Amino acid sequence: MKLAFRRLSLTSPELFPINDLRSWVLAQLQREGEPLRWAITSIHRFPETSRFVLEVEAVLINP
Repeated sequence: MKLAFRRLSLTSPELFPINDLRSWVLAQLQREGEPLRWAITSIHRFPETSRFVLEVEAVLINP
């Protein structure tokens, strides 16, 4: 088992319900490994759409 640190930029889908943010971020992190700890470090909104970019830092467990 290995621990890995990752910084990811995640772009939300159009018309994304903010109530689903946690589960969506976890689903995106699962692609890289099992999330141990994670944090949203910044959010950037696209002014012309309802999309946004999240900067996420995570510690992941990889087998």
